[in-house]
Order: sequence, then C-alpha cells, then structure tokens
Amino acid sequence: MKTLITDIDLLAAALTQARVTVYEKDGRIADYGGVLEKYTPESVKIAGTYFMRGVYVFKTGSARERSE
Repeated sequence: MKTLITDIDLLAAALTQARVTVYEKDGRIADYGGVLEKYTPESVKIAGTYFMRGVYVFKTGSARERSE
C-alpha cells in the first residue's frame, strides 16, 4: 500500500482512479473510501465525502490485502 502525502501522489491516484482508503492517524480505518474525486491543500474528496488532510492518512491499495 502506498501512502498519499504530496499533491503529486494525490494527482496520480486521481488520474489512475486508484481506490483510496482513509485511515485515522493511529492506523485504524476511518473509511474504506473509493476513487479520489478532488483535493485541495486542506481536504480530499473521496466517494462524495470530504476528509481533512491534516486529520487523516490516505493510502492506495485494498485494506483487505494487508497481512495481519
């Protein structure tokens, strides 16, 4: 899984329509997400919901693919 930190990371995810999962800073899944629709310096819009960039961590790849 790749963590999306920079605007370039977010742009690449948007252009490739990669599935983005939203995590709390402590690593818990906040939302299984979907395709990134829009981003600003403050927020990211995924599947119709806005998430604050300073509050959440965004990753591409399925959360279900992680080995426990």
